[in-house]
Amino acid sequence: MDILLVVNPVSGDKDKAEFMDFAKGFLDKSKLSYLFYKTTGENDCDALEALLLKYSPGKVIVVGGDGTLNMFLKPLIQHDIQVGFIPMGSANGMAVELDLTDSLEDLLEKFIKSNETKKLDILSINDSHLLLHLGDIGANANLVANYDKDESRGMFTYAKHFWSEFQNLKGFEFEIKTDQMDYDRKGVMLAICNGRKFGTGIPLNTIGKMNDGWFEFVVVKAMDFSDLLKGALSKFDEDYKIENLETIQAKKATVKLKEPRLLQIDGEVIDKFTELKIEVLPKALKFII
Repeated sequence: MDILLVVNPVSGDKDKAEFMDFAKGFLDKSKLSYLFYKTTGENDCDALEALLLKYSPGKVIVVGGDGTLNMFLKPLIQHDIQVGFIPMGSANGMAVELDLTDSLEDLLEKFIKSNETKKLDILSINDSHLLLHLGDIGANANLVANYDKDESRGMFTYAKHFWSEFQNLKGFEFEIKTDQMDYDRKGVMLAICNGRKFGTGIPLNTIGKMNDGWFEFVVVKAMDFSDLLKGALSKFDEDYKIENLETIQAKKATVKLKEPRLLQIDGEVIDKFTELKIEVLPKALKFII
């Protein structure tokens, strides 16, 4: 089989029917063999694994949000398969990171026609979770958790939880041991970065690349209104620097926390942890360009 199209029908609360009609029409005209798989929220990773074993597709194209792509990283890596990504989630940080600025239809056509790939690093956390783009402990993880619990969606709901978290920022202490140095730090957020930018386009990690064999911790020591303003301006001009950030680079590291804290990975809250062991899996994902 040539193409397996994996679709999350509920990601980002976006109706995907029109896009799927386009995809079916385009694939029919291309005379390629293909299959659609719609996620159900139950055992989707196992279902994809079974499809990969049964059909051995040449490419897998994932339609959904960052969390949808993250969910399937393990089988996609293990099968060393070419992967495309159609961003139809909420924040779509990966779309910003990989400059997926074409229309969704043009992206699909490019992924189907292209035979060029870029190998991207993946981060392994505690040998049980994979991170492709950004993760964090602290303010943003709390924000994501509260947003997920809210029955409402959209930017207004996100802004409500953003300001609630911002007004109640609390610092916490942690220890980072890398393969080079040890650090004792305190901050309101500890970001774990393979990529550079939030879905809003605001750069968090100014030195990282997704295929350089390194990852970055970004320690957000404190935050006030001027930091938020600089962060917003940095979307348009990266010469604006947020002073309360510290970047630590590593290939392997351990983070120890004095009390359990929430971890979010690629937009999905995982669980509370007191210790994280992180290492780079170099050039593990074959991404179509």
